[in-house]
Amino acid sequence: MVYIPRVLVCGSVEEFRKKIGDRPAEVVGQVIFQMIGDDVKLFFYGQSLTDEDIKKLLDGTADYLVFVDNFELHYYRKKFSLNFCVISVEFFVRNFHDGFFSYNAFNLLRGLLNTRKDSVLVLDFDRYFIKSNYRTAGVGFKIDIDCIAENFYPIMENAYRKIYRSFDECKFHHFDALLLTAERTPEEFIDVVIDTNDLAEEIWTFIRKNSPLENWMRTNHTIFEDVKFSTLENGSWHIIKKFMPPVDLCVYVVTHKDAKFPTLPEGYKFIHAGHALAKNDFGYLGDDTGDNISQLNPFLDEVTALYWIWKNTNHTHTGFCHYRRFFAGNPNQKSFDVNSILSAEEILKILGEYDIIVKYEGLTDRTQREMIALSTGQPDLVRIAEEILRRHISINQPDYLDAFDDVINGYALFSCGMHITRRNIFNAYCEWLFSFIVDAVKEARDKIDINGKSLGEMEHGYSRVMGHFAERLLTVWLMKNHLRIKTLPMMYREDV
Repeated sequence: MVYIPRVLVCGSVEEFRKKIGDRPAEVVGQVIFQMIGDDVKLFFYGQSLTDEDIKKLLDGTADYLVFVDNFELHYYRKKFSLNFCVISVEFFVRNFHDGFFSYNAFNLLRGLLNTRKDSVLVLDFDRYFIKSNYRTAGVGFKIDIDCIAENFYPIMENAYRKIYRSFDECKFHHFDALLLTAERTPEEFIDVVIDTNDLAEEIWTFIRKNSPLENWMRTNHTIFEDVKFSTLENGSWHIIKKFMPPVDLCVYVVTHKDAKFPTLPEGYKFIHAGHALAKNDFGYLGDDTGDNISQLNPFLDEVTALYWIWKNTNHTHTGFCHYRRFFAGNPNQKSFDVNSILSAEEILKILGEYDIIVKYEGLTDRTQREMIALSTGQPDLVRIAEEILRRHISINQPDYLDAFDDVINGYALFSCGMHITRRNIFNAYCEWLFSFIVDAVKEARDKIDINGKSLGEMEHGYSRVMGHFAERLLTVWLMKNHLRIKTLPMMYREDV
């Protein structure tokens, strides 16, 4: 939606149109300027205007009173009260854009933001601050502001803590508030709220007076948990708090045997991977209910549990570790200690600042391809499996081939597939992974033949070759997505 300002022109309407060029503006009337001695008079349809008359006109008839002649504006300001909706045509031309609001609106927002007592990170979705000619957020602000912008004057970079080149670069991040200031229809506003739903719990938006969006908000505000607003002459700043689900954290501890473990910390739960084929039941949650791929466990290992979590749960924060491997809350922890397992409180604190928790990145003395060949002892098997997997990636996720090649030919890895993250990130990763891995595994299972044996007939050390590749795929996905990554050490249990 393009905002078309309603303008009262003081001076020649023809000259006004000439100066603004193709910028949209609806001229709703003409004001006549007269200088009588030292006295200044403004007339509208023959009526002499007072201060109060001008305020009323700019509160209903028009958004701005624009002077074509700067000297006339100078004399106007000597007599009449300061009104930030009374501007020169040059100012109108230089500053008009989607988010063009009065100086009062800018100052009110600054005041509202500075009243926040806690540390606040705001995403300026529509580049409001630089459009308002504000060049340094370090002056007069107690908040951090990020921005989405492809380019602008270098000095404008000082207005922001961080600049993202596109929405894609920050779509998985979390902010305290989202600043929406571009003119939008109700439909456009709802669309952007849906598209950015996972970014922040609050929306700060300017809604112009008498606009369709203001009318819509008046009758539909109950879809939000709370709406507060601060009114100005041409609209209101709305502080919108969305309904958010209560925090529900569950870190799944993947196992295929009796873990012989004391009570798990709060927020952790065992899941038995490959339960559909298990000879023993240890009383843990199985990965073979609902929508599942438990039967593929001999080929995918813990990835079958990952699939079950994705399809059958809706935790706000989730992830998984292993019955032998846990994240350590203490970075200096060297040996396993149940009391040092990363706590739910520590997880939520980290995910308030970062997007995902993974194991320390490790360096190997061989490439990842060579490491898989070393684990299986079957270089030909690894070559065939890689060819199958790479072909499925090329069909379903071709943009990731470069990252796949970098990881497989590289020496660094976020190993074990261990991670904890917010649900939207977890879902995005799983949607990507399972767009190709299941079909690739089924093809490998049905078509690979080494010395007369199919993959399913081989020992588990060989049949799990796709599981080895799958372990590397989290690193592949992270290579292509813009996440704030927190790495932590892993504690290893020796007693099972």
